[in-house]
Amino acid sequence: MSYPYPLRVALWQKLRSKSRGFSRQHYYNCVMRAASEAAALGHNRMTVIEFGVAAGAGLLELERICSHIEKTSPVRFDIAGFDTGMGLPPPTDYRDAPWKWQEGWYDMDVNGLRSRLARAQLVLGPVAETVPQFLAGGSPSPIGAIMFDLDYFSSTADAFRIFSLSRPADRLPRIHCYFDDLGNIEDVGVPRAIAEFNEANEAMKIRQRTYANDLRDPYALAWKIYEFHDFRHPDYMRPVRQKIA
Repeated sequence: MSYPYPLRVALWQKLRSKSRGFSRQHYYNCVMRAASEAAALGHNRMTVIEFGVAAGAGLLELERICSHIEKTSPVRFDIAGFDTGMGLPPPTDYRDAPWKWQEGWYDMDVNGLRSRLARAQLVLGPVAETVPQFLAGGSPSPIGAIMFDLDYFSSTADAFRIFSLSRPADRLPRIHCYFDDLGNIEDVGVPRAIAEFNEANEAMKIRQRTYANDLRDPYALAWKIYEFHDFRHPDYMRPVRQKIA
């Protein structure tokens, strides 16, 4: 009853999800839009990342979504999932909203998940350590979409090093982002991590996407979908849209 669009749209989304083999339209929205930009910029491969894998449902969805998009897109995907492998770490301070989350929640059956993954790379350890390690040799292809589900301020802020430490060749000029845990005041949690990143970076910003409102795409205006922009990226000003007749 709380669905923000007509119920016929909800029914259509359910039927379409069943036919396509995945249900996370918000993940699809980010990956599909990123793939469209990647193709327009001349890339035939793109990296998709999930921060906060837990039991693995989201990472498995990303595999299915990427396989579905590859049926019609010229872009092929590299997929990586970052997680401690042991659930949430201890909170660092009040900014992690420890009244909402507890150490050890969302743990992972590492061997069980690896046996189910078809193509995604599982990157285990604290993101403060694994992100620089992942980028040390360069991303396997330009990063175009990231799903953030790390719960904490501290972990999310550490994951944002994927933006500040990566070279322009490692990412698209804009990265489509989904944030799962925005249900806090702006002084704690993920909202604070986003605010502090924006304050610290003049030429890179993470902003909520607010320019689309289309009932055919109910997640286009979803409050959890953002875009990372690198204004100094060498491809930032290259056109990615066809002329509208």
